[in-house]
Amino acid sequence: MKLRRATFAAALPLALLFSLQANAQCSNASLNGNYFSSFGGTVLVGTTNQSHEDLGKLMADGNGNLSGSVTASVAGTFTTLPATGSYTIKANCSGSGTLAANGITLAFTLQIIDGGNQALASVTSSDLGQLGIGRLYRAGNTTGANCGTGSLSGTYGLVLSGGTYAAAIRSGYDAVGQATFDGNGNVMVTGQVTSGTSLGINWNGTGVYSVNSDCTGTLQVTSPNGTVNYSLARIQGGGVELLETDTGTTISGSLTAEDVGQVVPQIAFGGGWYTALYFSNTTSLSQTFVVTFTADDGTPMTVPGAGTSKRITLAANSTAIIEAQNEGALTEGYATFSLPAGVTGYCVLRQSIANIADQEVTVSFRNAAATATTFTFDDTNYITALALVNTSTVATTATITAYSANGTVVGTGTIAIGAGKKVANTLRGFSGLSGVNGDRGTAVVTVPNGNVELLGLRFTGSAFTAIPTTQQQ
Repeated sequence: MKLRRATFAAALPLALLFSLQANAQCSNASLNGNYFSSFGGTVLVGTTNQSHEDLGKLMADGNGNLSGSVTASVAGTFTTLPATGSYTIKANCSGSGTLAANGITLAFTLQIIDGGNQALASVTSSDLGQLGIGRLYRAGNTTGANCGTGSLSGTYGLVLSGGTYAAAIRSGYDAVGQATFDGNGNVMVTGQVTSGTSLGINWNGTGVYSVNSDCTGTLQVTSPNGTVNYSLARIQGGGVELLETDTGTTISGSLTAEDVGQVVPQIAFGGGWYTALYFSNTTSLSQTFVVTFTADDGTPMTVPGAGTSKRITLAANSTAIIEAQNEGALTEGYATFSLPAGVTGYCVLRQSIANIADQEVTVSFRNAAATATTFTFDDTNYITALALVNTSTVATTATITAYSANGTVVGTGTIAIGAGKKVANTLRGFSGLSGVNGDRGTAVVTVPNGNVELLGLRFTGSAFTAIPTTQQQ
């Protein structure tokens, strides 16, 4: 009975972490929607403090009520528990509440941070002997992004910590490494593990994974050291929280995209076009990064004066420019880079036509890890042109669904985009989307795997402007 009580205690903190609006007044309505939580600490089992780790999914209704479930490991014994509770959020975004199951109730305190994307929480229970802290994160699809196995692709940094139990004896455990997901359910892991007194054991394995539509999932990795299993939760922003589910473990961790980076989906020079990339360092330290140019067919693209890639070193508070001049035949592609913190910039596209004033537009950098993009089009007296880039290492098929101003679907099209390649066309020119001609509304672009980055341009005669887009991971 005590063990069951302690196991539930391990689960309760998860509810604490609900968040919203850290920079504005908060209320109970600030906690509204699905959240994943990752929590760890100690609980009293009999007369012995035991470690616990847990991963949960809870829903706040915005009116002070909680519901959901938590999977918790106490000293390597797993229990999945349904839970209900209540909460009160103050205007300063601090709060308190309770969470209960099987007649056991725990109190918690919390603090909302990061504009509601996260919350910090703590539980202290003299009755059940639990101490713990943790975080709760918005689920990856709360803003409309679609989760699925294909939404997890690319290379991630991996960190795990906790302990393993054998005959009630705990040994510490830590692991750090790299996991590469192909977007089709296959993963490769490399790294090192420290377990007990065994230091720096190489960890090289392959495995499988799946991500459900509610952003929960599983991961299994097999190596010469054995097979390990995890529950996963894909959180807003593209990160992943992990809980090992093998008996005798209290191990949790996270996956963080290593090179999310930025992309400019359209680089054009020659044939009447000019492109410039501006980069500014707003910090007091020198910053260095590399800009890489890729042609539409995925091969390296040579930019005169810059080559296929160019290393940029920015002194404190300095600015640099890369120019692709209007010389020779038209060449098109895209640019990718990973900007250090504090470095910003934008792109300029300019078109020159004889006897007409030059037309140019500024384009903001796009997130290179996006899996969904939404934009507003107006093809009544204008033409919408799109450049779609898949910067991932796997081929994908983008689906574009266009909605009229009254919300009805006016067209759906699918576009195959190879790994590292770009496709460009007018919106009405894609198969299945001719219905946008003469209409205005919104369009949503999604991919089942890989990535999609999009630049939209609106043309009227020789004039054109960039269309703002909303990206989601």
